[in-house]
Amino acid sequence: MPRSSDARQRFIETAALLFQQRGYSAVGLNELIEKSQAPKGSFYHHFPGGKEELAKVALTFSGDYVARKTAGWIGDAKTPNEAACALLDSVADWFEGSGWTQGCPITTVALEVTPENPELHATVEEIFESWVEEISAHAERLDTKHPRDWAECLLTQIQGAWIVGRIQKSRAPFNQIKALYRD
Repeated sequence: MPRSSDARQRFIETAALLFQQRGYSAVGLNELIEKSQAPKGSFYHHFPGGKEELAKVALTFSGDYVARKTAGWIGDAKTPNEAACALLDSVADWFEGSGWTQGCPITTVALEVTPENPELHATVEEIFESWVEEISAHAERLDTKHPRDWAECLLTQIQGAWIVGRIQKSRAPFNQIKALYRD
């Protein structure tokens, strides 16, 4: 009995990492196939829509990962400020641990392809909305005034810190924002 192939998942995980590090356009299809160590012939079997279809799936995979991590990072918080600080510290730790190479797994692609690519734009929009909903649910649990606005503001601040932190190769932007949330 033949074993089921993990080629599809390898394509997704490889694309997610490469897009996070370098963006959509800087990653060629041949590189994706080579780095995934999956059979070239299976690429179009799994992704008949080509690189764009893979990008949508890889972005969704990354977005779901970040949403799950976010829930874990702030799930035990007792106050909105504690939740914000926990999220900022966790993202900064993750980023620093990557040697400043793994910025937001969605923003790198979002800045490059939206709004010119409507399909990827819609995927990015859905992911950011899911993150706002995740953070907002915790804000509501913590009795935050205007939980959705609070979540959007925090997410915007984190995105800015990720960009500036990558430029500076520093967690200082995260710490500056964290200072705003100290009780």
